[in-house]
Amino acid sequence: MDYYGYRKEEGYPLAAWVWGHRLRAGQHWMEYLLEFLNVLAGFQYELGQGRDNSTHKSYKKFKRLGLRRFVFYDSHEKTNHPYDDRARVLLNQQLCNTTFSDQADKQESITLTQNLLKAFSAIEDARSWYAKSLFPAHENLLFWEALRKRGATKSRGSRIEDLKASDLDKDITFSDRNFFARGGEVYYLILSAGTETNPPRRQFICQQLKNVLQKNDSLGQLSQAIENAWQNVLGMDDEQLTFDEGNIGWILHPNCTLYQLIAEDVETFLKSDLDALESLDLLAHLISFHLTLYIYHFSREGSSESHADGSCLQKCRPILLVDLLDGKGKEGAIIRKESAKLFREQEHYQEQAVKHYIKSKLEAWAEEFEQENELVENLGRKAEEYFNIKQATKNSRQDYNEKIYDLAEKASREKFNNNQRIQHLQDILAQYLMKDFRKNFLPVHRKLAKRSGFVAPLVGTSARFVFGDNLLKAILLATVLPGNQLPFGDFLDRLFYRYGIVVGPEEARKSSLFDRQRINVEYYDYNRNALLEKMKHSGLVAEYSDATALVVNTEAAITEEATDV
Repeated sequence: MDYYGYRKEEGYPLAAWVWGHRLRAGQHWMEYLLEFLNVLAGFQYELGQGRDNSTHKSYKKFKRLGLRRFVFYDSHEKTNHPYDDRARVLLNQQLCNTTFSDQADKQESITLTQNLLKAFSAIEDARSWYAKSLFPAHENLLFWEALRKRGATKSRGSRIEDLKASDLDKDITFSDRNFFARGGEVYYLILSAGTETNPPRRQFICQQLKNVLQKNDSLGQLSQAIENAWQNVLGMDDEQLTFDEGNIGWILHPNCTLYQLIAEDVETFLKSDLDALESLDLLAHLISFHLTLYIYHFSREGSSESHADGSCLQKCRPILLVDLLDGKGKEGAIIRKESAKLFREQEHYQEQAVKHYIKSKLEAWAEEFEQENELVENLGRKAEEYFNIKQATKNSRQDYNEKIYDLAEKASREKFNNNQRIQHLQDILAQYLMKDFRKNFLPVHRKLAKRSGFVAPLVGTSARFVFGDNLLKAILLATVLPGNQLPFGDFLDRLFYRYGIVVGPEEARKSSLFDRQRINVEYYDYNRNALLEKMKHSGLVAEYSDATALVVNTEAAITEEATDV
């Protein structure tokens, strides 16, 4: 099977073989943006890197331990450590002697600066200081997730004051993935694959994202001054800086038209001249929306050929009825119910996709083995390696092997044919693989869709598709060029053909949803009008005297100078 990126032969979790390596439920929705930008900047703002034939085989991981310790390590820290206490004292002393040397009250200046930078906190939750993140208001606020190694929770007996400053960071690693789970890498790969045959689009996306991340220059200089202070404590200059490096993951079907559509969206979005903070916030919503569509796209049954010949946008198009009525009236209750049903349907498709993959692999492997009486054992061993069951607990592996042995005995005794053997093997594999799938992958689309404003409510039952204000604006900016306008009906048509979004009666008919559900056509009309009113109130639609409603992108276009390399 074709793939794009870098991968070894086997040993990946089940979901990776359908959606690439890897999306994981534990990742905070904002971390998709942070990880993507870290990877892009770590590849020196170039897409298409990390593959065997690329210029850069791996990307740099920005550590910035001085900056993040300055911002997040305080009296509220959940994992106080004497090394960090000492590091903070040394950093503050250095800042008093350099950055804030001309301030009358140096400590107050440090506190005010800390509060300023902490206002840009993107992810704190209940995490330790090294696992928290700043919103990327400037590229100097980007840093990779860190983790203090196990066994390093206590000092080593030496007097802390006698340790070298460089020893204080020795037990912190950047190679383990806890919160940065490759979701940002997946998006990087999507944009890379989507621009493989369009160098101008690739260059524009890279340069414009670089421009956005360098806009808040004063904030960038302040952040760098704090990091430089820590480097001075360590006795290091820029040439002595060391970087950990990361290897990219992979996605399937390099020529899939969805990747090109997503890259086109990002290019159009970046042509609007937005404030850097607003641009990055809306981009976070757009990334989550795109990855949700990506999951849905590869959940639908479609041959590999359809991803290569461009027909997959139609064959794998989801049906996503967006509820704009919020349950109001009889029509609102019906629309909400059907939207919730379609949301659950997407989860069903995901489960069916991985079960189909298990079966297809078993059938393909079965053709490799000539001895039918040893087929169960051979397939069992092959599946154990391929799906990484060998990494399970000892008890789970033992239970798996016992079930394979029992099946082999039963298949021989009852004269199973190959199809029967494969079906029973599929059931055994599903028992072991689906638990991890349901825990670590299936919730991904829920989190992405809910946090980006595409699904509501955040908690509770009856989740259904909606349009949050920020997401709606992000989608508009991704589909309508700055200064341009589009008849409202054409906008809805575009949403359907590009994303499978259903709002009004026309989209319901095109999607066959109207025939499937037989909802009163007026209910879809109410839903359509509700979106029109919502967009009017948000300033996204202009309505003229002849009752013509036009969706408008009122943002100015970026200037030619802003795109210069």
